[in-house]
Amino acid sequence: MIKGLINQCIGSARCQAAKRGLCLSRRFALPRPPSPHATITDLARHCGLSVASVSNALAGTGRIGEETRQRVLEAADRLGYSASPAARALRTRRSWSIGLIIPDIANPMFGEIARGASDMLEDAGYHLLVLSHDARPDRQASQIRNLLRQRVDGVILQPFSSRDDAVPQLTEAGMPIVLLARRHLEQPSDHVTIDLCTPLLEGLTHLAALGHRRIAITLMGGRPSTSADARFETYCRFMRDRFGEVDEALIVRLERTELESGRMATPALLAAQPSAVIASNDLLALGIREGLRDAGLLVPRDLSLLALDDTFLSALPGIDLTSPTLPKREIGMAAARLILERIAEPDRPFETVTLPARLVVRHSTAARPALR
Repeated sequence: MIKGLINQCIGSARCQAAKRGLCLSRRFALPRPPSPHATITDLARHCGLSVASVSNALAGTGRIGEETRQRVLEAADRLGYSASPAARALRTRRSWSIGLIIPDIANPMFGEIARGASDMLEDAGYHLLVLSHDARPDRQASQIRNLLRQRVDGVILQPFSSRDDAVPQLTEAGMPIVLLARRHLEQPSDHVTIDLCTPLLEGLTHLAALGHRRIAITLMGGRPSTSADARFETYCRFMRDRFGEVDEALIVRLERTELESGRMATPALLAAQPSAVIASNDLLALGIREGLRDAGLLVPRDLSLLALDDTFLSALPGIDLTSPTLPKREIGMAAARLILERIAEPDRPFETVTLPARLVVRHSTAARPALR
């Protein structure tokens, strides 16, 4: 019965269509695919120019007048023309992509750095590939191999250590490279860092003014790191000049600087009997705070806590970490500028960009308990 009704409806539709001069197939017809996007040949024909002239106008190269270039760009917008990335790569012998390898994608600081780099690279026609080596040299090596296979045009890297093989490997492959934070001890390269010493000195001076003498610090351990070395030297110089000695028990070296590492480092820190702790970054500081809470201690009532990092977590109510303000987005922008300049001028002198940082005092530091 239902089948009969359907056939009756189809027959009626055919009759109506026949009256309007149409023909309905007995089979259901697939919808036609949308019209393809305009090609560069279509654009050239529309503008009355050669394909080569249109290509030069779009790329901003060749002897093309500004009026002609604007006419081509406006026509491209009207026709919906978009250059094929594959064709562009073949024509320019570039992939128009840059790799960014960071230590920990869960750390919000690196998200801000990536955003700064991405904004500048996109303006130059590049896209950014972000990877995280998670403090694992084998993972970093694998990621670098993949980026080389993808023929990226450059790599921005915060290396696992200041001596690992990744940097010379990239240089030998002719890959433009910019290092973040730590330099390589043997391979010169472009480098972006922050002023590591000033905020640490400001933090030490702030804690000393609050009456703290036993100030513990966590530093990167297990691998060479120029940034950790700079902090170590600054810390030792201050403690020696201010208090006349450096107690090695107050220096705790960690292979990883994540939340759980901070929690696990708390017993070692407490064994040194500090009244204040300086953590390498915010996540580590939060882990230490959790470890102190597990031990029945509160920040800053029982122990002051300062972090040498700057994420949005620092200023959140209930956290209020005393920490430096770091120019995170500017770090990414500086790295992007250096990689673009290295691509354009492979033989230019290497450049190091050092960005300033300043300490922001919040509510995680207070006077030493005995002085209250």
